[in-house]
Amino acid sequence: INGQNIIGCHKSATANMISYFLDLKGPSCTIDTACSSSFHAMAVGYDYIMSGKCEDAIIGTANLCFAPIVNLQFTRLGVLSPTGYCRPFDSTANGYARGETVAVIYLQKAKNAKRIYAICPHIKLNNDGYKEEGITYPSSQMQYTLLKEFYEECKIPTSYLDYVEAHGTATIAGDPPEINAIYNVFCTNRETPLMIGSVKSNLGHTESASGFNQIAKVKQISIFIFY
Repeated sequence: INGQNIIGCHKSATANMISYFLDLKGPSCTIDTACSSSFHAMAVGYDYIMSGKCEDAIIGTANLCFAPIVNLQFTRLGVLSPTGYCRPFDSTANGYARGETVAVIYLQKAKNAKRIYAICPHIKLNNDGYKEEGITYPSSQMQYTLLKEFYEECKIPTSYLDYVEAHGTATIAGDPPEINAIYNVFCTNRETPLMIGSVKSNLGHTESASGFNQIAKVKQISIFIFY
């Protein structure tokens, strides 16, 4: 019960331990989809609110590098930078540095909000399916499909965008497919430059928690430009 036994340490119980200690009665579950975990959890919370299952959603994410063996295995996989520098979209990009993050966001309907820091007009998920290259290789085509369908569904012209915060892991397998998808969706017949970036160049890759770092970065940029 205190989190030190096999039940308390199991991943399936993590969210429920928080609900237990805070006496929260709403739906409580752990979502693990690797690097997309925080955004996937946000999508679930968004869907719960829009479908009327709940009025508010507390979504937490964390990535803590406690076990050295994980670093060793990622090094053997070839995704970590041997220099310790994370250079997304750079010609010298040779992998990322692992980072740590603990972050929480609070979602609610705008009509109930006392203050609004950002608006989430739409969320969409998809999956690559089968790929001959292997499960760890992202699909540029599926990223293109997701972005194209997303902006068509929320009726926001892609020409309105000035900046895109990308996943940008600084890996050979990940960066080129993402850049191609962004280019094909946003830059066809575009008259002005599109800025792109990745917070991983500052903080490293926080893996399951990386999505919320992206939100925090873009929000800070918005505040700086606005004020």
